Amino acid sequence: MSYFRVALQRETERRHLAQTDLAKHSNLSRSYISRLLSGDHADLSDDNFVAILKVFSADKRAQAELVAARCMDARVGPGAELVQISIKDAARAESRQVELPQVHLSEETERAFAWLRSQCPLNSDLEKHLVGYAKLTGMK
Repeated sequence: MSYFRVALQRETERRHLAQTDLAKHSNLSRSYISRLLSGDHADLSDDNFVAILKVFSADKRAQAELVAARCMDARVGPGAELVQISIKDAARAESRQVELPQVHLSEETERAFAWLRSQCPLNSDLEKHLVGYAKLTGMK
């Protein structure tokens, strides 16, 4: 599974961009875009990556999610599970700061939360479900 492929599909669907639109705006061939989105083409050069990012130049958050997804794809090998990739959102973080009590959780629970946190930028539905569950169980 490619995190980048999933993130790119999500961003193009949000903007109702067809593969031909993505190809045209990135100056890449439609067949290359098709192979990239289908998973048939795993080779994504830095130049092609930057060309795709430029298509989303009006949306820094979308660009950040694509960069994070590419980093997730590169996170392999021994020790990779210790690497955390996240997207900063200073404005949202400042407006949402809340005093929470310190809670000690098991190592397995901490790992589960870390994994879920890493998936939220890639799956907006997961984030909605987590927030919904938190509100359901008393989060204000």
